[in-house]
Amino acid sequence: MATLNLTADNDVIVPSNDDTTYRGLGGNDTYILVSQKNSASVSIIDTEGSNVIQLPEWSKIKSIVVAKSALKITCDNMTVFTINGADKFSYDIGGNFTNNSLGKVKTFSEFVEIFELTPPSSGTVSTNTNKIVFNDSFRTLYEVTVKEEESGNKYYLNGELSPDISLSSGEKYVFDLNDETAANHPLSISETKNGTHNGGVSKTEGIRYFGNGYEGTEEKFSSLFSNESSPENAFVVFEPSSSDTLLYYYCLFHGGMANDSKILIDGFVEQVPEVVTTTITVQNAGASDYIFTAEGLQGNDPTLTLVRGKTYEFDVSAGGHPFWIKTIQGSGSFNQYNEGITNNGASIGKLTFTVPNDAPSTLYYNCQYHGSMTGKINIVDNNDNGNIIQSSGSSSNNTGSTPSYGGYSLDLDLPYSFDQEIIPPSGYDI
Repeated sequence: MATLNLTADNDVIVPSNDDTTYRGLGGNDTYILVSQKNSASVSIIDTEGSNVIQLPEWSKIKSIVVAKSALKITCDNMTVFTINGADKFSYDIGGNFTNNSLGKVKTFSEFVEIFELTPPSSGTVSTNTNKIVFNDSFRTLYEVTVKEEESGNKYYLNGELSPDISLSSGEKYVFDLNDETAANHPLSISETKNGTHNGGVSKTEGIRYFGNGYEGTEEKFSSLFSNESSPENAFVVFEPSSSDTLLYYYCLFHGGMANDSKILIDGFVEQVPEVVTTTITVQNAGASDYIFTAEGLQGNDPTLTLVRGKTYEFDVSAGGHPFWIKTIQGSGSFNQYNEGITNNGASIGKLTFTVPNDAPSTLYYNCQYHGSMTGKINIVDNNDNGNIIQSSGSSSNNTGSTPSYGGYSLDLDLPYSFDQEIIPPSGYDI
């Protein structure tokens, strides 16, 4: 490792050269730790003068190793700073000499205590963490990425698929949207699951938006996101209040990206009523129909009748045919209805639907890819005949289409949506 000797003056140093030791010779030096875009390993040693380590706003720490008089900090999983004689430094959290800002200054022991560590008399102690500097303090960090799943793009927080998260009122939490996969997926928070895509609005109290070095409105923040580019320094900072209990994070542009994930405040426990579940199996007949079976009846793409307040479990076994419950009939994953629904868009697995009391009177089910695999769902207060599958005549197999006459197949009720391509049937079975 190369050694770079500094001057005996009061130097201000941004240690950035990979595989380099920065050695202070004298004076009161300030070292500003800035994570590099590429992996880097930097060492600092300075035992003369009153020296300061500065961690500016938005600095991240992913892990820390502490010895009696040394410190190793990993930032962003890329840049590693090793500080020898660390007990001789003070630590300025949020400070930045280049813009004359001063943060909260800590001693060596106070600094490592932030990470619930104590300098040992021998050996080392360490911990993995996920913290970021905001307003001169280390905050819990949620790094947001996006991956495409079978039912569409989904948020990942710290590498976990759309988890529930527990927050405390009065604390500040930072959502980092700087990963390139999040370039077209600005995040916000709502009291309504799926936010504006489900008739809700974003929180206005306790939430702040930052992008390209500036704080702005939600509208200004979302305007920075596009398929072509992603903003720099894109962060959402949220401080819940004691009046918050159950919240949801969601994408401002696209519905369903957080699944049914919840934000629970101050240990709030959602009261889930005990329900009796009715099972409906869903299979596929090639790419032409869904086959439903429930309570002794079976049908191809039948009309379903579901009762408000009851819970239905769709046991889906239709690989390659994601099963969506929607407000508008048509293929694709648009116009999802997600109230009371868990795992909407499943092709293998269980979709659970507890029908809300305010559910619309008509919904639809659709395959994401095949326009012919579709049908209507009637939502009622009472189902007089008790049948979920509405069969035609005496047959228990309702195909949902009109009978054939003289060899001609007449499909009069064609599903239509602006998000699918409709290809009219051609040819006749003579």
